[in-house]
Amino acid sequence: MALYQRWRRLRLQGLQACRLHTAVVSTPPRRLAERLGLFEELWAAQVKRLASMAQKEPRTIKISLPGDQKIDAVAWNTTPYQLARQISSTLADTAVAAQVNGEPYDLERPLETDSDLRFLTFDSPEGKAVFWHSSTHVLGAAAEQFLGAVLCRGPSTEYGFYHDFFLGKERTIRGSELPVLERICQELTAAAQPFRRLEASRDQLRQLFKAEYARRGFSEVKTPTLFSTKLWEQSGHWEHYQEDMFAVQPPGSDRPPSSQSDDSTRHITDTLALKPMNCPAHCLMFAHRPRSWRELPLRLADFGALHRAEASGSLRGLTRLRCFQQDDAHIFCTTDQLEAEIQSCLDFLRSVYAVLGFSFRLALSTRPSGFLGDPCLWDQAEQVLKQALKEFGEPWDLNSGDGAFYGPKIDVHLHDALGRPHQCGTIQLDFQLPLRFDLQYKGQAGALERPVLIHRAVLGSVERLLGVLAESCGGKWPLWLSPFQVVVIPVGTEQEEYAREAQQSLQAAGLVSDLDADSGLTLSRRIRQAQLAHYNFQFVSAEQKKLFHVDEFALRFPNFLYLQWLARKSKVREQ
Repeated sequence: MALYQRWRRLRLQGLQACRLHTAVVSTPPRRLAERLGLFEELWAAQVKRLASMAQKEPRTIKISLPGDQKIDAVAWNTTPYQLARQISSTLADTAVAAQVNGEPYDLERPLETDSDLRFLTFDSPEGKAVFWHSSTHVLGAAAEQFLGAVLCRGPSTEYGFYHDFFLGKERTIRGSELPVLERICQELTAAAQPFRRLEASRDQLRQLFKAEYARRGFSEVKTPTLFSTKLWEQSGHWEHYQEDMFAVQPPGSDRPPSSQSDDSTRHITDTLALKPMNCPAHCLMFAHRPRSWRELPLRLADFGALHRAEASGSLRGLTRLRCFQQDDAHIFCTTDQLEAEIQSCLDFLRSVYAVLGFSFRLALSTRPSGFLGDPCLWDQAEQVLKQALKEFGEPWDLNSGDGAFYGPKIDVHLHDALGRPHQCGTIQLDFQLPLRFDLQYKGQAGALERPVLIHRAVLGSVERLLGVLAESCGGKWPLWLSPFQVVVIPVGTEQEEYAREAQQSLQAAGLVSDLDADSGLTLSRRIRQAQLAHYNFQFVSAEQKKLFHVDEFALRFPNFLYLQWLARKSKVREQ
């Protein structure tokens, strides 16, 4: 409320310090529309949940204000902004945020229990920080919606704010065009577009990744783990990748998989192999019925387990395993769609790594010595990837001769806390498998044409990415990723039954919760053990009556004595 009025008064004083390099676009990028649609779905679910809480618990709560003033409010209904209006219209107009029990709190967020409330204005350092931070979001929204920008870093500063954008390597803007962006920001604030704070549970965030796949047009599929080696011979993997595959014998066979036989065809037919990748199976799915150009691009995503016979000396913790899960996907498209699909893959990579807090380095890996197919097709594929990298605008390296045997690829390297590189995501262009599997579709002119195949992974090996995350977090995982979220510690045996009830309620609410009721250790010793295990939260149960609330759910246990906050990036509110 007051934020928008202050924006109009200050006239975006910090905006002129920004230096943008882009041109105004007429329509928002597709990725923005997809993200906003997903946000609206999660927002509707949150509104429904809060309305249900308000209906179930319409109780009166006490709000303590500075100067020992107290005021009544209704739990899950009354907002700090409503109380500010009751106190003074001037306060309502000048407040930019609130503090509830010492924590930052949105003015439009309903209060939930008895609280100490303080209003933050632009005159205070805390209020300035909130205001400039919100101003950054306004600028970012304008740049995304009207300039087609990809947002990078955008912090507030002591005297204002700034925002870094990625706007395309060849796109520029003259200084005379900066007022256009300023006017757009002013229009956003004049329309009183509300700031909305969305809370998402760990399960929602886990589904968020797959939801993003669906919004980008991928269909999730599941394929078998075990295939006849006839499939791998047809794909070329048996010739070029056999040493890295696990081969097994079907029941009743008395020959080892590696033995030689005069009847080589029968031997290959009788041998099975665990899949090291999903691409041949996805080719079978494409080929199982006639296809039309109207179906392309066809995007298939597979999150199944893969098996690779890595040498024992190359195995390294989570970063290289013999069995791993991959966010594997394959895109069958026309040559005309190729450039747009590769750009979409690169955009997907950047958006996901930005959420995880990773920077990355790209590398183009070109034709190896033992390649398949026509060198002319390889040259064509490499040129397409080079052009895509140039348009993407991020720095990249040339890795000559390190491509897959079926096509060139773009590899994505992350760095852990020790600076060690790890290859995670990848985009691979393949003209060979469509030839080997005789993949065809009916083109617009009615003639049969051959699709191009893009192999693509964003996270790559999920286990490897978790290993890199573990190094980066130093074992102190954010709440939504943590394997040790909450531990309940009863002070004595008298509180053990109640503490177990609390633990079960936490588990029912979707949190990973443990109970430490070891009577052989002192309370301080058990708390120290929980600290060393990096639990995000410790609940200690005693006799005093107190109530605590953690973001996604309310706890109504009268015997909690205190809550120690361990995770710096997670928030908990004492109630």
